[in-house]
This record gives sequence, structure tokens and C-alpha cells, in this order.
Amino acid sequence: MQIVSRITTRNDLIKMFKTQRDDLTAELQHLTVSIALTSDIWNACSKQDYLCVTGHYLDSECRIQKKILGFSPMDFAHTADNIFAVILSVLETYDITHRILSIILDNASANTKSIALFTERNIPQAGGYFFHQRCACHIINLVVQSGLKKVSNRIERIRDAISWIGSSNPRFQEFGRHCTLNGLRPQRFQTDMPVRWNSTYLMLKNCLEYDTTISGFYNMKLAESGCPPAQSLTPDDWYVAKIFVEFLQVFYNATVTLSGVYYPTSSQAIHQIVEMSNMLNTYREDDLLGDAVVAMETKFKKYWSEMPFLYALGVIVDPRIKLAGLEYLLEFTGNKLSIDYSEQITDIRNKLFEVFSIYERRFGGIHTEPSPEPDRQPLSTSWSILNRRKKDKSASSSSSTTRSAASSGAELNRFLEAHFDADENTENFDLLLWWKTYSYRYPVLSHLARDILVILVSTVSSEQAFSTSGRIIEPRRNCLTPEMVEVLICIRDWEHARKRMQNETVDEQFIQNFSNLYVDEGSGSNQVQN
Repeated sequence: MQIVSRITTRNDLIKMFKTQRDDLTAELQHLTVSIALTSDIWNACSKQDYLCVTGHYLDSECRIQKKILGFSPMDFAHTADNIFAVILSVLETYDITHRILSIILDNASANTKSIALFTERNIPQAGGYFFHQRCACHIINLVVQSGLKKVSNRIERIRDAISWIGSSNPRFQEFGRHCTLNGLRPQRFQTDMPVRWNSTYLMLKNCLEYDTTISGFYNMKLAESGCPPAQSLTPDDWYVAKIFVEFLQVFYNATVTLSGVYYPTSSQAIHQIVEMSNMLNTYREDDLLGDAVVAMETKFKKYWSEMPFLYALGVIVDPRIKLAGLEYLLEFTGNKLSIDYSEQITDIRNKLFEVFSIYERRFGGIHTEPSPEPDRQPLSTSWSILNRRKKDKSASSSSSTTRSAASSGAELNRFLEAHFDADENTENFDLLLWWKTYSYRYPVLSHLARDILVILVSTVSSEQAFSTSGRIIEPRRNCLTPEMVEVLICIRDWEHARKRMQNETVDEQFIQNFSNLYVDEGSGSNQVQN
């Protein structure tokens, strides 16, 4: 069998990459909808920085597609001008500068300043209302980190205890016997990593069941060693850990939900903000957790006391919620965090009609044929509650205020005032399918809705590319050129896109490392099984 040379392999890969890129370019040119971007800068272990640009759009079947468009080396300072130049180069490669609706970046100042350069080139669509969005998951991370700092001393004692117990095999064997006497299966506990707050959540979550056993064993050993009582674990330490796990569960779920790839996340953002604000309000006055909650709430309000217009439209285009439901959700959140959203609601309503008028001028003459009706699903309790509130609010305010917002926009007014069957209020409701089905009834608004729903609220889809590059650019493969890195990254991503395999937002192996590390007693104390 003839062995293929490295040069031949390289040339074949480059040829494959260019062919697939040409096919993707042709696909993007035939789109009837806008394209949303996510972008982030990463550093591989070779110390080479890369800027990943990912495109998100709806295909002909109204399914969200995600494709990495470029994984470009950054051989220079990360200034606004340089970031703009790299992203613009990627867009020009695919000839899609005129199709860009939004771009999601992290909170770095250079990224924010680069947005002005895009605006100067008149690149944003839809009047630029949605062009620059902050990464929601980065904001959640900042909120959580601010709280972790306030409870770090209590978490540190738990971390020290489980680290000390597991650092010696004889000590762990004794702890195992202690577990057995208390009716628990012996288990090792993984300590967290400071750079990943979800590891702290997983560490605490997996040791809470053993709180009494860990404290009893650890404090006994401290006393035998003559250590001061101040180093001992206390019930208050575990109380804070238990409550903080409840906190982190909400923020963890929000991160996972808003990191989705194949479903709309702009329609989920306010729902997650409601959940997080409710948790902050619940424990604000807690004696032991109050300082952490206040710190988290301060950071939370810094970014979300002014609700992003994208998030608002994400729920307005949901026929189960619309303007009346948005008012209720913002009122609920405002009451929890002492924020007055009333002026923002008026501003959101006015902007809604302004954006609709832009789409009306562009798509006003388009007519579509009706699609088959979607299957009905049972009514869920949560949506039933929101639906009752929506009817009350719409009867008193929505129908009158929406008509006064604009003299035109009859189609938009018709949607906002329409009553939809209650059995559409279900957690399994497919929002994209609904707009595809009813595009004949709302031909202009359906274009706006589908553009809104394709915009992601997180850069995590770009961040996933870094974990991939980390496997490619390992220390023993630093000879890969930046060109080949991009070739391999893109080919792999496009293959996963064809198989719809890009939605793995949770690192399952990472979670496995923290859970169910039970001792396999038949194999010896050094063996664990998941």
C-alpha cells in the first residue's frame, strides 16, 4: 500500500476546503434572510492568536444553520482597527457585507470600538438596531464571579477539606470507612478550577450529600492535629454552599440555554433574566448570603437595567407573549430588582414600529402561500399563567397603545391585537415553525421575526472552536501553519454542520470528572468508577 505524503495530504485538504467554501459562498448568496455573526479572539497553546467568525442564518427549511466563516490568525495588536479589518476580510471573502444584521462580541473595549467602524461603512441591516450585542453568557459569568468573591472564604474551607481528604490514599481509605458507617458510598471529590465557575458549582453540588460526613471526619482530624477551631467546617459553611448551589443552578441553566445553536436564543433571554432576578430577590436579605447577592445584583443591573431591544423583540414576536406579555415580564423583573422599565417599554414600542417600517418598505409587496398547520401540543401550566396575565393586560392597555404608536403598520397592529388559541402555549412550541406556517398571514412581520430569531445572544458557538483548535494545535503539532489550522477547523465544523452535531454546549467529560467518583471496593481504593 502506497503511503500518501504530507504534501499530498496538505494539498488535498486545501482543495477540499476551497471547494466547500465556494459551495458555502453560493449558498449564502441565495439566502432571502439576513446573517447574524458571532466572533471572539482565542489563543492556542502555540501562543498564536486567532479570530473566529461564525455565521448564523436560516436555510430554506427554516432551520438555523451555524457555519464558521473564518478562523484567522491575529499577528498584531488586538485594536479596534485590526479586529475590524480581519472581520471585514472574512465578510468580503463570502461577499456578504450587505447581509449582516448583527454581531455578538465579548465585552472587550477594542471589540466595542470596532463596531463604530462597521457602522461607518453602513454595513448594519435594519437601521443598525440589532447590530452590536453583548455576549449574555459573558455577563452571566461576571455576575457569578462577583458573588463567588464574597463567599470565597467559606467555599475555600470546603475545598481545603475535600482536597486534604483525597490527597492521601490511607487518609481516603479511613474516610471511606467513615462514609460506610454513615450509610454512604465512599466517593472521591474533584476540586474546582478558578477559571471555570461551573466547576465550583459541580464541586459543591456533588459533595453536599456528604456534608455531615465530611465535616465530622475533617474536624475530628483537625482536632487530633491540634489545629485551631477556626479552621473547622461549620454548618454555616454548608448552608452557604447549599444556597449558593441553588443560585448557581439557575445561572448554570441560563448559560446552557442561552448557548444553544439550533434554536432561537433571543426569545429565551428575558425568560432567563426573569429566573435570575427572582433568585436574587429571594436571597437578598439572607444573613449569610446577602453580601454575595448584593454584589451579584449590582453587576446584574449594570448590564441589564436597560433591557436590550433584541431581547424585547425576541418575546414580542412570540405570539403567546407579544407586547402585553413583555410588559408583564419587565414589570415582574423590575419589581424584583427595583428597576423602573416603564419608559423603556414605551421606547421599545416606538422602536418596534420604526423597525417594522424598514421591513415594510423592503418586503411590503411579497405574498406567500399558506403552509400546513403545526401540530398542537398540550397547554403547560407556566404558559397558562402568562396567557391569563396577557389577556388582562391586553384588554386594558395593549390594543390602544399600539395603535397610537404609528399610523401605519396595519399588519403589525393586527398581529399584536390578535388572539391565539390557548393550546399554542406550550413549552414544545416551535417558534420558527410558527412563523413559517403563518408567513402568508404576516408576510412582512415574518421576515422581521425570522431575522430576530436567528440572532444568538452568546458567542459560545465561536468559543467551541477554541476547544477544537486546542486539540489540533497541541505542543507536538506546532508546525501547523495558520492556514492549515483554518482549513482543519472549517472542514471539521462544516462536516458537523451537515450532521447537526454543533450543539454540544456542555462538556460532558468535564461534568463526568466531578460526579459519581465512587470507590470500586472490589478493585482497591485507588480505582474509581463513574
